[in-house]
Amino acid sequence: MADAVDVAQEVNDLHLRASLAAARQPVAIGTPGECQKCGDDMPRLVGGLCGFCRDGRRR
Repeated sequence: MADAVDVAQEVNDLHLRASLAAARQPVAIGTPGECQKCGDDMPRLVGGLCGFCRDGRRR
């Protein structure tokens, strides 16, 4: 029977595998241009949006 340490290690291993799989996703190729949402001219747009607008951050 598994104790709390074994269960915690299993959860940790699952989290590590999921994190590594997410980190292996390819980075989308960006293009320079004007952001469709904020209108700023940026060196890298993905899907027509700058990083600030994609992430919902303020400048």
